[in-house]
Amino acid sequence: MKKLIIATSILMACNVHADSSSINTGSAMSLGPSSSSASLSSASYNPAMNALILNEGENMRMSYFPTFGFNVEIGEVDNFADDLEELADIIDDPSLTTDEPSAVLDRFNDVIDRAGESGYVKINAGMNAPLLPLYFYSETLQGTIGFDYSVNVQAGVSFLASELSYNNQNNSFATASALYVKSGIEQTFAVSYGREVFNHHLGKLYAGGKFKYITMELSKQVLPIIELAGENLSELIRDEYDQNQDSTSDFGVDVGLVWDAETYRVGLTFENINSPEFEYGEIGTNCESIAENTSSRANCESAKFFTQTVGQISANEVHTKNATARLDGLYKLSNEVEVSAALDLAKYDDIIGDDNQWLHTSVAYHSDGYIIPSIRAGYHKNLAGSKISTITAGLTLFDIVALDFEYGLDSVEIDDSSTPRRFGFSLSIQEQF
Repeated sequence: MKKLIIATSILMACNVHADSSSINTGSAMSLGPSSSSASLSSASYNPAMNALILNEGENMRMSYFPTFGFNVEIGEVDNFADDLEELADIIDDPSLTTDEPSAVLDRFNDVIDRAGESGYVKINAGMNAPLLPLYFYSETLQGTIGFDYSVNVQAGVSFLASELSYNNQNNSFATASALYVKSGIEQTFAVSYGREVFNHHLGKLYAGGKFKYITMELSKQVLPIIELAGENLSELIRDEYDQNQDSTSDFGVDVGLVWDAETYRVGLTFENINSPEFEYGEIGTNCESIAENTSSRANCESAKFFTQTVGQISANEVHTKNATARLDGLYKLSNEVEVSAALDLAKYDDIIGDDNQWLHTSVAYHSDGYIIPSIRAGYHKNLAGSKISTITAGLTLFDIVALDFEYGLDSVEIDDSSTPRRFGFSLSIQEQF
């Protein structure tokens, strides 16, 4: 059986050229979604920052090239893919093991239990269109208008556990266990506006709003592991993805506030206050209409088992972009050095249904020239769901080229080598302000 390189398979299946929800691109990979002056991406998180994008005398700013970023997160189960590969092979051909059936059951039922609890692989990636975001000042509206278009993808594989059994009569093993693949391709066109609304000798208050038109293609599949022996996982996922995907569109609204003083800045953002909804493709229904002895029929029957018999997942599912609030703050230690933090005030679901509530902290040095690079570092923790922690580091070259990296503090064994449970990379070419 070919290697279950799950992350690669998902990306191939979704035909991803650029990719979601759970990733900060550009310098924000290190700084988090704070009201920072590191790059134009700051206004992507709080529309009130529009008003701070342009310096005095400037009328327009834009990104030069697409901003791209991705990360991979792996569940806390050592050798997850290897064990599933071996199990699928033994089910397909029991002669591949010389162990007693009781030993095989003990070993792989433990694997199945652990995989069902913590086994997953998740990929997030995102990219902005060339020249976007674009911001310009409107004399008529007395504020800064922004335009943005982004494509994001989130894809994940988790494990649906069912006990492994042994049939003495025909010397065979069997389990209903399956891989659960969920993915979403999100396209967002956004128009934002921000302006100064209050001026005091202690600081200025800015307010802003963002209107988003979101189209989301969502798909989920159940792939029984007994069907994976000798098969190419990426092809199986691709075939089922096209059959199960559903595309829906909705509108999202964000609002934000920023208080900007000489030595500090505080921001408050409310995202998706109208809680837009998007539908997944239906699974596990009308299986009788699918040709027998095909992988599509087997996948449908497996989905039917986990939706109707076990009730572990839903045949029909709606993804809601939960209304969320985020508080962030920044303090300037000097003209060049600042520390910042951002906190999600409540947990929310990402596209594939995992809980998120992130805490971000960072420190940054901003160079005022083209020769010496700006540098930054951060610590980030998901307070919900996986509870995973990461450190990040980045630098900006020539005042426009930002490179950022993410590295998980938790590790997992893959092919007998220690690998961080989360890692990522981002590249952007856009001005600081």
